[in-house]
Amino acid sequence: MEMMKTKPHGGVCPIRSAVSRKEQSDLSKDRYVRVANELKDQYSVDVLHDILLGRPDRIYLYAKRDTLESMVLQVISGTLQLIGFPDQEQIAFCDILSCFDEHNRYADVSGHAEYRQYVWGELVRKDREPNVTFPIVRGNQRFWLHVLISPVHRCEELVSVFITVVTQTMIAEEQNFDRSHRDSLTGLFNKYTLDYHYGLRYRWPMFHAMYLDLDDFKTLNDHYGHHEGDAFLRSFANILQSHQTDYNLFYRLGGDEFIGLIFGTEEAVCGMARDILERTRRIRFKTAACVPSVSIGIVCSEQGDDVIQKADQVMYEVKHNGKNSYLYRKESAVDR
Repeated sequence: MEMMKTKPHGGVCPIRSAVSRKEQSDLSKDRYVRVANELKDQYSVDVLHDILLGRPDRIYLYAKRDTLESMVLQVISGTLQLIGFPDQEQIAFCDILSCFDEHNRYADVSGHAEYRQYVWGELVRKDREPNVTFPIVRGNQRFWLHVLISPVHRCEELVSVFITVVTQTMIAEEQNFDRSHRDSLTGLFNKYTLDYHYGLRYRWPMFHAMYLDLDDFKTLNDHYGHHEGDAFLRSFANILQSHQTDYNLFYRLGGDEFIGLIFGTEEAVCGMARDILERTRRIRFKTAACVPSVSIGIVCSEQGDDVIQKADQVMYEVKHNGKNSYLYRKESAVDR
């Protein structure tokens, strides 16, 4: 607040009227009492229980500042039954985090270990208030929690914790996220996710790009229709999915082209390629007399320079040499 007084020479200068914290607090209390009485008289609404603490999807808690492993949350309002726990007055934060569900669509894309690290990092960050959403599984039921941790300014020893259940919202958001990262026909990741993962991991040790192209797939589509073609693609994708781990992943580029980003020894990667070839040969359809085979080009990264493009070149060597096989090359042995 500023007041202006006239200087002797006709100018003006500011006089700051400082309001103490106690005066601010008294003003706030007076306002609270006035508004609380108005709400009670006019609407039969209790300002504390119906407005400030009135959300049925939220648990209000407080705790002494501590590590995540040692922090004990005291319930102020709401019930822990909202997140699958008994209705009790306190809960250790680590008991909630022990139910953390890393098997969700976000973790599938980022990597399960990376997703857990992200959530834990958000919960302990110091540069701003921890504010993060994550799922837990409790009693065979899945809950998405939005957790906000705020300092209690009157007492630096304490923090307030707000846990809001956002399960229904996150179910829809998670589905939309998954659709944007996967091929709708095969369920494999799409090129958008391929580019993301490649950028993160192409310099990791024992990195391989595996380029897979179906042989004579157009013939199957032309002679027996897209229904049979789609059925074959799904069967082939099932074979690829059986080899997937948290980091060994396959992607559909579109049509009959697929990419694998694979980590392992030469022996393990070549063994995977042989299994894919053999199981693809065994795919059978009653209406289709012949089914496509697959040609596979594999490049072991050394410099990490356009490894996928080099795997594509090696795959075309297989096509040129008769199809239905694989070739393994070190990156330095592939001509650009």
